[in-house]
Amino acid sequence: MINEAGRITPGARRFTPKFRALAMAISAATYSATPHAAPGSTTESGTAVAVPANASIIVADGSGTEPGDMSQSTSVVQTDTSQTATVTPPPTGAWNQLTPWTQFHGYMRTGVGSSDGHTQTCYHLASADSKYRLGNECEIYSELEIDQKLSQFSNGMELSAVGMASLVNSLDRVPSVHGDQGKIRLPQSYVQLTDIPGLESARIWFGRIYYRRNDVHINDFFYWNPSGLGAGIENVPIGAGLNLSYAFFREDTINAPNYATRHDLQLSGVRPNPGGELQFGLSYIPARAPVEGSSGVMQDAHSGWSVTVQHVQTNLLGGKNKLAFQYGVGPGTGLSYTGTLTDDNRYKSFRVLDAFDWQATRDFSGQVVGIYQRDIAPTRSQTWVSMGIRPVYAFTQHIKLQSDLGHDIVTPECGPTRTLFKASVALTLAIDRSFWSRPELRLFYTYARWNKAAQDAAAPGDPLSTTGIFGTSRTGSTFGAQVEWWW
Repeated sequence: MINEAGRITPGARRFTPKFRALAMAISAATYSATPHAAPGSTTESGTAVAVPANASIIVADGSGTEPGDMSQSTSVVQTDTSQTATVTPPPTGAWNQLTPWTQFHGYMRTGVGSSDGHTQTCYHLASADSKYRLGNECEIYSELEIDQKLSQFSNGMELSAVGMASLVNSLDRVPSVHGDQGKIRLPQSYVQLTDIPGLESARIWFGRIYYRRNDVHINDFFYWNPSGLGAGIENVPIGAGLNLSYAFFREDTINAPNYATRHDLQLSGVRPNPGGELQFGLSYIPARAPVEGSSGVMQDAHSGWSVTVQHVQTNLLGGKNKLAFQYGVGPGTGLSYTGTLTDDNRYKSFRVLDAFDWQATRDFSGQVVGIYQRDIAPTRSQTWVSMGIRPVYAFTQHIKLQSDLGHDIVTPECGPTRTLFKASVALTLAIDRSFWSRPELRLFYTYARWNKAAQDAAAPGDPLSTTGIFGTSRTGSTFGAQVEWWW
């Protein structure tokens, strides 16, 4: 659900039977598109998510590279598994309603900028799984979602379909559907049963889906993102306030070179303290037939697994805190999605993440994050540490000032430590005072500084490299304007 657009009033014309049948067919098709986050890197971001009417959602956005990479951020309105997720309500109750049976959602992000007289560029440290977003996004990204109710049964159960189209395009190129420009995807296309008698909080779904994603908004990092193509049953009550969810996946993203089975099991609803919830996740990837390796030679594919334990604390300075621990082995080093199938049990990943967003007063809000990740491999072990904060102050209902400070450190086992510091400030015209209110129009300035090791590790042509637009300099700056909107 993400795109731009005008509001369609509740009085809009209903679909004809032929058009409705066509929409149903399109929505139900399981397109093998990529969700936004690949092993380690992600693609775009946006923010919006299609969920059943009885589910709680929260908005978040994304940044990234391309909708379907599955590792950091990927798209976005984020679906929060917390029962107490907070939502910024839309301006009116039905402004996104085409008909009583049709809901329309979207996300859009675009802008214009300049870096030292060149087209706007963005700063991302090599081998870091994310970058800090404010004043540091170099693409147009949009998502458009339609949720169509197909049938209402006499017992109250509903059958519906969800379809989402996304577009990503670099700011320095005219949108085109050819090659690497104007990439169009269907990151979501699934059918679902909701309001099931005796299981009113549950849903059964089949298709390609953004599934129970958790991300950090300020760096668009989707740290727990088991999305993909498959089927599942979600939020089945098992007593004592606990809910169990199971999903079976065959493909994470359209870019995946091989099909691989992945089982995802999650338990939520454990309440250890007032306003707090513990959530548990287990992902298992069975071994499969040999696959073609990067060198073109067939290699053994191994089994792998990962576990996630997360504590969500709500009602904390008007916001919430997420503390997550994740550990994975072999292909489970994706830490929720499928990692490299040829990795065996010598490959391990461990991550600790804490993200806190607040609305301390009517005018003062923000988000802060800290990440520690250790990747162990026979030849390429490394540690990634990231710290960032985005404080926001509203001078009036529609005028805000926000800043963004982010520091990434990557330490390879055999090599010097790479560092990148990035700072942005943005004068913002907004729909409201809160941190999550959108749309926003931002006028921003960004400054970045990196060390020699980061410069040497950057790919040719990358802004941090000696062949980038800043040459041998290890500092850069950007100014520009950006619009972001979700509904």
